Amino acid sequence: MYDRFVSYIKKAVNDVFSTMISLVPVPGKPISRKNNIIIPGNKDVTGIIGFAGSITASIIVHFEKHAALMATSNMLGVDYYNIDNDVKDAVGEITNMIGGAVKAEFSKSGIELSLSLPIVISGKDFETNCVSGDDSVLVPFDILENNLYVEFSFKE
Repeated sequence: MYDRFVSYIKKAVNDVFSTMISLVPVPGKPISRKNNIIIPGNKDVTGIIGFAGSITASIIVHFEKHAALMATSNMLGVDYYNIDNDVKDAVGEITNMIGGAVKAEFSKSGIELSLSLPIVISGKDFETNCVSGDDSVLVPFDILENNLYVEFSFKE
């Protein structure tokens, strides 16, 4: 099941970024996030969306500042230099699109899920733990030397 989640995340992130943001994310080696392993790098702005249905899950999209600014600038066609409400809105929409794409992949395999509305957190030194349990995978992505981490936490 772990490999299936990783493939869904990679496909969703690639589809959203290449189609809607005109950037090509390069996936890194997935990390099993057991025993509260700390996410590498900075998490300056994070989008979270929940799933309910056959499984309970969440997707957490962690952006480093420059990745969020670059994605927002490309998506909206305006240069952004600071994390503001537009950037937070864009992160929420990107999280929603990634969640929708992952939901579509689950649907193809016969697993129907509902999505929550995304929430966005920004700041320094915050932690996210949305679904308790040991089942969590973190997929790092490089976007023109800027980091994005997509975490999928779940329990059946």
